[in-house]
Order: sequence, then structure tokens, then C-alpha cells
Amino acid sequence: MNDTGKIIAGFLFGSLIGLTTGLLLAPTTGKRARKKIGKKSKNIARQVAGYMGVKSTTQGSSSKRKNGKAPVEA
Repeated sequence: MNDTGKIIAGFLFGSLIGLTTGLLLAPTTGKRARKKIGKKSKNIARQVAGYMGVKSTTQGSSSKRKNGKAPVEA
């Protein structure tokens, strides 16, 4: 990996750590913080899938969930 790739990877990793730390230390309840983290991670997954030209697997999964649990497909 060249130096530019290492710098970009380091920046992205640091940003992710900073975002997570900020959300966890914010003055909100645990339930609300988990909901925020879940929404942000789904949005990021959709964006990354869009950049890569792959259909995101997180789309439409919330409609299949009941009580926070998704059905297991065999």
C-alpha cells in the first residue's frame, strides 16, 4: 500500500473512531444512542455499496424485523 492509501485509511479509521466516541459520550440515553449508531451505520453501508455498484443488503430488512430480531433464513 502506498503512502497516500495509508493516509486515507488512517483518516477514515480516525474519523470512524471519533464519530463512535462522540455518539457514545453524548448526553443521550443508551437506547437513543444505539438507534443513532444503527441509522448511521446503515446509511454508511448504503453509501459504500452505492460507490462500489453493489446492491446493499440492508435495504428493506427493517420491514422483516419483529421486536428487533430479523428472521433467520436457512
